[in-house]
Amino acid sequence: MRLILSTIAISFLTLTLVAQTPTPETPQTSTLTVTTRLVSLDAVVRDSHGALVNNLTKDDFSLREDGHVVPIRYFNHDSDLPLTIGLLIDTSGSESEYFSDEALGSSLFLENVLRQAPSPQPDRAFIVRFDSQVLPLQAMTSSLPQLRNGLRLLDYKPDMLKNTHAGGTLLFDAIVNVCDKVVATETGRRALIIMTDGDDNRSVNDLYTAIHSAQAAGVAIYSILYTREDPNYPNVGTVHPSGIGIMQQISHATGGREFIVGRSGNIRQIYAAIEADLRSQYRISFTPTSSKPHRFHPLDLHTTNSTYTVQSRTSYSTPE
Repeated sequence: MRLILSTIAISFLTLTLVAQTPTPETPQTSTLTVTTRLVSLDAVVRDSHGALVNNLTKDDFSLREDGHVVPIRYFNHDSDLPLTIGLLIDTSGSESEYFSDEALGSSLFLENVLRQAPSPQPDRAFIVRFDSQVLPLQAMTSSLPQLRNGLRLLDYKPDMLKNTHAGGTLLFDAIVNVCDKVVATETGRRALIIMTDGDDNRSVNDLYTAIHSAQAAGVAIYSILYTREDPNYPNVGTVHPSGIGIMQQISHATGGREFIVGRSGNIRQIYAAIEADLRSQYRISFTPTSSKPHRFHPLDLHTTNSTYTVQSRTSYSTPE
């Protein structure tokens, strides 16, 4: 009996030892996922004569954020990036005599600049009018016929406008509305072309909120001014600020340009200059400083050639 028990005990011990002996395991591969936030800005460079400079490399640029030099992580000079273009047209009483000129010039511009299907990345555009209200005339589309139809509605006065306050020109509200709700989610290069005299009346938002909304959305604003105002009129800050001065501030801060019809050429010449800008942009990206979301940081982009002028937004908002 003892012999049998001893044999069982030895057998159990052997099984236990076998069970506790580790077996070789297949090595596991670890995957590390790194998410890097990048802020992108588009830039146009001109020489001392105003001609576009299109042959620069990453090493030709220097970027400062909050006054400190930051490395450029991504650099591209690809004119084939898709375009998102918004036309914002002032339809207040002071601008009504220019509707035909604006509609014809805008239609020709869209025909020239928008790439259509079967392009792998077709461009898209939308049209918004503003006076005492901000009203879309054509939602985002790549269809030229739909955009032309939208331009035909510039002088249309729907019944909903009959009870609104006369004389309102919601320029700043239109910029904020479009940047926050329409353009912010778009990819590629983004630009707003605003046809106005620069006067704002009864907007809930102010000038600096409009600028920050455009900067946060990465939108360059090109201003086409139909105005009889003297360009030497006192700038922003007076009791009756200059419309030209207001649009200069907006365009400069967002990386666009301002034009005065008649002084800068006719509407077709102005649109040709804007088209050249949109197809000659450098795209530069960098890793932003860690800070709370939606905080604004000043940017300063220059080239190593001090005679060149860089056209780019002057601030960005920390992304989520």
